[in-house]
Amino acid sequence: MKDLVTHMAQAIVDYPDQVVVTEEMAEDHIVYHLKVADSDMGKVIGKQGRIANAMRTLLKVAAIRRGTRAILEIGEGVSPRGFLPRAPARPEPEPELGPELEPELELEPELEPELELEPEPDLELEPEP
Repeated sequence: MKDLVTHMAQAIVDYPDQVVVTEEMAEDHIVYHLKVADSDMGKVIGKQGRIANAMRTLLKVAAIRRGTRAILEIGEGVSPRGFLPRAPARPEPEPELGPELEPELELEPELEPELELEPEPDLELEPEP
């Protein structure tokens, strides 16, 4: 299966001599790490990851025929589906601050005294004829 991944990658890149496939055995599956030249990463991944997903599908079919599971990781620090690892779902709680480390609370600014407005003189309206 390592040869399959190598063959697929070398067929689509500009620098086939820089294609490196390593194999890592896990408990119940095999992880294949594919590394190519930086300029060839886009060709291996494809638009919206279509090439990478096709390569993963072919690898899974070959693995199933052999009665095992296989995962293809492309590049470094990338998860099996090509996405960067996600942040934790819940933010970690902030540590409690002791009384000496508590931030000072900002007090409300003193309100300006209300200005007293003088009443307007009554306007006399002329009666309508």
